[in-house]
Amino acid sequence: MEASVTCSECGATTEAEVASEGHSEYVACGDCGHRFLWEPAGGGGTASEELDWGDGAAAGDYVALYPSTSRPQIAGLLLLLAALGLLTNVILLNGTLGDPDKVEGATVKMNEIMADSGMSSSEEYDEDFVRSVLRAAIIWELFCTVLATAGGVLVLMRQNYTLVLVGCATAIVGMGPFMLSTLFGAIALYLALQSRPEFGLVDEESW
Repeated sequence: MEASVTCSECGATTEAEVASEGHSEYVACGDCGHRFLWEPAGGGGTASEELDWGDGAAAGDYVALYPSTSRPQIAGLLLLLAALGLLTNVILLNGTLGDPDKVEGATVKMNEIMADSGMSSSEEYDEDFVRSVLRAAIIWELFCTVLATAGGVLVLMRQNYTLVLVGCATAIVGMGPFMLSTLFGAIALYLALQSRPEFGLVDEESW
């Protein structure tokens, strides 16, 4: 159902979709996008009658607790950049897989690295093994790209917090060029954790 709400940020009165007129819930201003906790006007037995919520409680229809910040936007941008880096890596890996000379060179390089590290076995790695590794890497990078992109879009919309965290995690473990995707994913994860209240997730306090 729709209810008339007054934004604590810009003061505009708009209609917002609420689950029930008898319960408090988080809503977003239709004008500026600011999120705040809406309190039913004249509602009895709510927490606002027992606790001091600070400025805004006297207005009767909202309690301003967690103002919107730019952190979700920055996190979303970083996740999308991480996804772009992962997609670039997919293109590079696919180019290597489609070039026999590059596959041969990668095979020689892999055998040299294994020999230098003392991990080489009696049998050397062949080109078929290298191709299978490249295919697996391409599939993994595509998987990480899709989840990082979904996380970037959702954090911009402040929706599905769990999938946002999954997108950050896949960006971190992805193999983007120069580890930039890992760096962007880590920063985005930090910002997403700091933005938890803006998703309507508030840890209950002990009294």
